[in-house]
Amino acid sequence: VQQLEAAAEQMKSKKNKTAAEGLKEEADTIRSEVPEDAWGSLDNFKAKAEEYRSGATSYTVRNKNIPVKTTNTTLSGLDLPRVALPDYSDWGDTLQWIRKENIPGSFPYTGGVFPFKRQDELPVRMFAGEGSAERTNKRYHFLSKDQDFNRLSVAFDSPSLYGNDPQERLDIFGKVCESGVSISTVDEMEKLFEGFDLCAPNTSVSKTINGNYWWHLAAFFNVAIRQQVKKFEEENGREPDEKEHAGIKARTLSTVRGTVQADQLKESMGQNTLVFNLDTALRMMGDVAEFYVDNEVRNHYFVSISGYHIAEAGANPISQAALTLSNGLTYVELFNSRGLDANKFLRNFSWFFSNGMDPEYAVIGRVCRRIWAIAMRDMYGVDERGQKLKYHIQSSGRSLHAQEYTWNDYRTTLQALYALADNANSLHTNSRDEAFGTPTEDTVRDAVAIQLILSKEYGWLQNENPLQGSHVADWLTDSVEEEILKIFEEMHRRGGVLGALEVNYQRNRIQDESMIYEHRKHSGELPIIGVNTFEEGVDNSLSVEEFDIEVTRSDKEERMMVIDRNKAFKDTHAKEAEEGLARLKQVAREGGNLFEVMMDIVEHCTVGQVTQALFETGGKFRRNM
Repeated sequence: VQQLEAAAEQMKSKKNKTAAEGLKEEADTIRSEVPEDAWGSLDNFKAKAEEYRSGATSYTVRNKNIPVKTTNTTLSGLDLPRVALPDYSDWGDTLQWIRKENIPGSFPYTGGVFPFKRQDELPVRMFAGEGSAERTNKRYHFLSKDQDFNRLSVAFDSPSLYGNDPQERLDIFGKVCESGVSISTVDEMEKLFEGFDLCAPNTSVSKTINGNYWWHLAAFFNVAIRQQVKKFEEENGREPDEKEHAGIKARTLSTVRGTVQADQLKESMGQNTLVFNLDTALRMMGDVAEFYVDNEVRNHYFVSISGYHIAEAGANPISQAALTLSNGLTYVELFNSRGLDANKFLRNFSWFFSNGMDPEYAVIGRVCRRIWAIAMRDMYGVDERGQKLKYHIQSSGRSLHAQEYTWNDYRTTLQALYALADNANSLHTNSRDEAFGTPTEDTVRDAVAIQLILSKEYGWLQNENPLQGSHVADWLTDSVEEEILKIFEEMHRRGGVLGALEVNYQRNRIQDESMIYEHRKHSGELPIIGVNTFEEGVDNSLSVEEFDIEVTRSDKEERMMVIDRNKAFKDTHAKEAEEGLARLKQVAREGGNLFEVMMDIVEHCTVGQVTQALFETGGKFRRNM
């Protein structure tokens, strides 16, 4: 059409009226055959490009107009575009770019789910948890110091992850307060967030827990409600009545921000902290989704569909993306089968990926955004918000090495650059000493500095879509997408995600890819600097005899303090706990919503008590062999 119309204009200028009219008629005929949305897309793109070149624009988030500058001025005086757009002369090239890439914030969201990054809130979210609630709370205040936003991320200890109370039992005692914080009562949860207003717009909390996450989620909500009730009492000099308390609860649930991981399918193939049998676990996920929809929980994500642990177990970046996306699609089917509206529950989906050194990691976000957006629009007909895949990403733990461990900071910096260039919504940069222990305050500060330097100082990232227009990024994006779709087809032939799980397809794939990585690392075919190449003449690995590096560890006194507090809580709430657990088991047998009950009984029941009660009604997880 473009060429015919240009030729018609040329004939017109040459006074060849007959030829001009014939060309124009042919152009009009072809134009009418082109879908109307194609012309609309071109017109919208042209208008948006002119707007971006003007230096200022605005966009709308939840009915709020957000004005933004579209350029950043360099020290040399250049106005660097925050979002650089192509300037093709051919309409077909422009339309192809729109359909595959488009402006960030526009379908299919390849370049990002928002038009611009927030300049008042950096994507820093650091994973932390060690020892008692008080000690981890101190670490949170350290991480939040001088930050405008409190983006907290909770690591729980093993007993908490598996639904056990802290106790002196030999197989549990040594894990209490190790590699995470011990949280077994709502009172401990309250101590964890002392000094943070969980309903403040600048505070959000991510909770990394899966197998028995329902208790921890209910405890978190109840602590947020406690805070707001306390605020009411301070302002009014009295306790709220029943109606006022219900209003406080409703406002809290609609306001509190954060995420809980809660990905049961990932547990069955990657991380292995599945506690209940998979049917019970998926039923509980549905109960939580239903609770969110019924109670208008709009700002808190009830699942973080996670590829990180799949990658840490050994999967390559393509398999990580494919297995994670397929799990997300399975959850959509699961919640749809309960009669829930996808436009409502999809607003509470979030995602979590690993970032490594492989080239495919450079495009993992953009590939997943595009696949998800197309599937949600074309297969499920959901609205714009449900089409947007928003994700957190963390630098790879598997890429950290104890040999020459200070060099881990270089690896983490490069992985962070991948993530920020690909428009990740939040980012955790690992500390260099996580190769052998929980990070210290000094190494955590250095890890945060990696992000701050990249975001604040590194000039390339003052542009927010640096991958768009890159030939190698385009090739990688298309190639990775194609391989992901092949894996989808392989799982489809095995009966989908659940059918593939029955025959161990996912676990076998992860194990095979892990073996390839380990073999090539140990043979030297995969060079790792300081590990299998560029090594010193002497053994540079850490040893017990010469281990003088500061590490963070819990001691017996701290563990016993946590255990004693758990016992005291159970003694204080014994009667209410007995009644609550009986109610929970009854609702479980009757098929009611278990999370509704959990919200009520968590004030009196420990995580261990709830886990045991659900074992009696739903059964423990047993892996197929």
